[in-house]
Amino acid sequence: MILAVAALINGCTVSARHTERKQESTVLGGQETEVREARREEIPFMYDSKVFSRVELKINPKAVAVEGLPVESPTHSCFYLEDKRALPAFDKGARYFYPAYSFICTIPLTDVSVVDFAKAYPYISEAAIKLRKLLKAHPSKFKSSENINDLPFNNAGGVIQSRVQYLAFKTGRGVLFLTQYSQEMLPNPINNEELTCNFQGLTNNGKYYIAARLACSHPSLPRGIDFTNQIERDEKWHYLRKDEQKLNGLTEESFQPSLKMLKFLISSISVE
Repeated sequence: MILAVAALINGCTVSARHTERKQESTVLGGQETEVREARREEIPFMYDSKVFSRVELKINPKAVAVEGLPVESPTHSCFYLEDKRALPAFDKGARYFYPAYSFICTIPLTDVSVVDFAKAYPYISEAAIKLRKLLKAHPSKFKSSENINDLPFNNAGGVIQSRVQYLAFKTGRGVLFLTQYSQEMLPNPINNEELTCNFQGLTNNGKYYIAARLACSHPSLPRGIDFTNQIERDEKWHYLRKDEQKLNGLTEESFQPSLKMLKFLISSISVE
């Protein structure tokens, strides 16, 4: 995989960190992965250091499905962008919700270690097929479960789909939209802890699937899940449709970070 050299916008420079880099580990598909701070030359996109204080790199080893969940994947890289956004719900301890975090994954669509990629990684293979069809059709709205496999697999569904637009990046193209995830029958109203800018893309050479989720917020939205209790919810999700329409009517510059800046970040991705 060829990565373009990263750059910081707003005239900021990169300085070496002299503190010890803490190694973190997680388990995916029964295998351990390590997280470390990404070196500048490893980052395949440009980002605003006033918004994201650092970028960490996680190399996810080849994984298999776990208890029927389609988390199987070839070895791939994910870049986690650390933002300065407050998550007030965490002040009350462990909570069950889906806070938005910012990351970009580059998932290869080939793997020499397997005979049949589609058989070894059916969910990812299907995701690429669905996305190619979606990018060709360019619908203004689509059904997430039917028209797209939201990568990486998330054991929750998107409850809204707002501001759908098709966006080219340096080495490919994809679809961008706002969403929020939940497993609940009555999901949380749209709020600044869970609102997510999602991008699903393919490189022009067909070698990589680009999967990105970026946290975003808006001053007019509730600060977090604990600030939505007074909003009336209904089983037909009329309150979510109202939130969806509201998001469609807001300007890109009014979001934090601005959607224009997030689109610039996405458009700068260069992976071959």
